[in-house]
Amino acid sequence: MVKNLVLFDKIYFVSKKKQKEDIFLRYLKYLGEKVKGFPDTSLKIKKLRDFDKRFEITISGSEEVFVSNILKNEIGFVKEFKEIKEGGIYKGTLVEVGGVGFGIFVDCAIMNPPVDVLINLHSLRDQLCKGREKSLPEIIEAYDFIDHFPIEVKILKIDKEKHEIQGEIAQSTIDIFKKIMDENLEAIFLSGETKGQFKKVIVRKGHFRDIITVKRFGFLENLILLKQDSNAPGIISRIGKDLENCKFGVLLPKRMRRLSK
Repeated sequence: MVKNLVLFDKIYFVSKKKQKEDIFLRYLKYLGEKVKGFPDTSLKIKKLRDFDKRFEITISGSEEVFVSNILKNEIGFVKEFKEIKEGGIYKGTLVEVGGVGFGIFVDCAIMNPPVDVLINLHSLRDQLCKGREKSLPEIIEAYDFIDHFPIEVKILKIDKEKHEIQGEIAQSTIDIFKKIMDENLEAIFLSGETKGQFKKVIVRKGHFRDIITVKRFGFLENLILLKQDSNAPGIISRIGKDLENCKFGVLLPKRMRRLSK
């Protein structure tokens, strides 16, 4: 049997034929790492969809149901609007950060119709500012939120007639922010390159010793927790030229804590 699946990851920097061929091969390798142990099942990339830059793949073989479920759990997948439930927790990434003044939108791969989840300013103040009346630009600056920043959201309200969804930051993401502040750790968010490619550059530049862990949120999104006394902006200045497709965000605990004062 053959099963089609559209995966959550967005591929947002491919502009040349050579880049496209390279990213197809690297993504297939990435998928293969997720589903080791299923030799009778094969994965193929059917296409990179133009309108949302997501891969549609085919899974064929005797274990396609198991492989499909693994990829859904490990990577995520495109969901129908009608499938979204209030109270549900969904993986997402920020989109058009700063484009509106009343909140931030999160792409949770919701289609038919395509809908981004709104986290309004009131929720952001409650969760990140202890209810203090900070402006949206202040919140964005404090967390250095940029497009593709990974956030899990909890769905609060669904308007089925207007096709609108409101949510809040899920506890799993709040826990990451809390760890950074409680342990006084600086962190780097990187979008646009794989974990493996980042590690190659960081080793070559002599900064591997500065890293506690690299947490992979997606094929091209990673959060790097640094050891105490490591300097995130300084590391970015050293590695940035070697990661030309990347955008960086810096999480500084001192700056984040100011929102609560």
